[in-house]
Amino acid sequence: MAAVNKTMLIRREILTRIAKLVFDETLLVEIDKVPLQMRPRGSESSRCCIYRDRALIKMKIMAMLGYECNTDEEEMVPLSDYVLQSFVKAASDREIIRVVEAACHGCAQNNYIVTNMCRGCVGRPCEVNCPKDCIEFVGARATINADKCITCGICESVCPYHAIIYNPVPCEEACPVNAITKNERGKETIDFDKCTYCGKCMVACPFGAIVEESHLFDAIFSIKRNKKVVAMLAPAVAAQFKCTLPQLREAMLQMGFSDVVYVALGADQTASEEAHELLETTGLLTTSCCPAFVNVVEKHVPQLAGNISHTPSPMVFTARLAKEQHPDARLLFVGPCMAKKAESFRVGGIDMVINFEELEAMLLAKGIEPASIAIDGKIPASAEGWNFAVSGGVLEAVKKHIPGEFVLNPLVINGINKKAIAQLKAATKGNAYNFIEGMSCEGGCVGGCYMSTKPAVAKGRMDKLASTLRKG
Repeated sequence: MAAVNKTMLIRREILTRIAKLVFDETLLVEIDKVPLQMRPRGSESSRCCIYRDRALIKMKIMAMLGYECNTDEEEMVPLSDYVLQSFVKAASDREIIRVVEAACHGCAQNNYIVTNMCRGCVGRPCEVNCPKDCIEFVGARATINADKCITCGICESVCPYHAIIYNPVPCEEACPVNAITKNERGKETIDFDKCTYCGKCMVACPFGAIVEESHLFDAIFSIKRNKKVVAMLAPAVAAQFKCTLPQLREAMLQMGFSDVVYVALGADQTASEEAHELLETTGLLTTSCCPAFVNVVEKHVPQLAGNISHTPSPMVFTARLAKEQHPDARLLFVGPCMAKKAESFRVGGIDMVINFEELEAMLLAKGIEPASIAIDGKIPASAEGWNFAVSGGVLEAVKKHIPGEFVLNPLVINGINKKAIAQLKAATKGNAYNFIEGMSCEGGCVGGCYMSTKPAVAKGRMDKLASTLRKG
């Protein structure tokens, strides 16, 4: 779950304004006014002035369109020109996430800092315990020699006044695979040979400098052109919105979608096939439903790559089901995750992917409040299918299809960090486990980078839904 902050609110405002322009068919006429409307003359600025704010809003919209500003000439081009150049199309020939360099603050490298809380005490435990003798006292106050410091953190832990603090680079600190580092200009850059598309860097950046390309434009254009668009809702949607699933489905139908299909139906198929695959596997099997986890294994624990399940993810099964029912439709996946977009390009069959923020922007743009719709209806799929959204849920769903005599030795990876990666590497040695459920986000999909619901609330909503479905 991402903590609400102003960068998130700015992103949501951009999405909502853009969605309204597309629905109103005024995008080309009005898109160049969006930065000025968001930062009108005399308003409070987020950075040095409203003019810089406007420029950064424009560049973020460019990034959402799949474009980036690298030269002064590109900066002078109006947004409407980028729209005309068809950069609104969902495409797999470019990376789905980028750093808007002009918005990147170029944070100081990770280090420890002595604050003015230092009392220059006689004990000087920071100096005595430093393994590299990099603590020096100047004017009865500790200083750290950055050239010697190895950022071990001992000084911070032993200071009786808590006068020494760790000063991280938020995006680098958040990335569990060291995929984001500084370039020669001191700005952050993403190494896509390492990146798993987990979205943690985007959530962590307090300047909103990391932006995902958006399929929102393509999705709304398709609806406005009267094309048949079928939405596939990820199970975590039950935890995100303050309405019932039938209410949300009806709201999306009112918005112009031809049909709405629950991905929990595909999850039931994944659980059944993955259990069958496990029974036929000698050795270790890992789940395949979380694309960011699969990326972690393939890029950072390659010795385990041959153990990834060949069973398609719930999104893929649901896409096949939707295509059978609507062979001429464009398919759109809606979820809390950035990595699903990358997966959609790899597996094919899914035309667009939007996240929960973008779906909410569409609802706001159309003035539709799902919770106010008077409707009830049956919710398909099993409780276990819906619980794919929570950590441990895939394991429980697979267990339902495993005979009692089969000895299951599972490992649940609840969120990817350096410790989890070490666990995965250790799992390849010996025979301690025969099944690994892996989720990149802590808590599962309900902890995704586009979830705004508090974890306890999300878990409560999922438990309530599961209880209702089990009662029939």
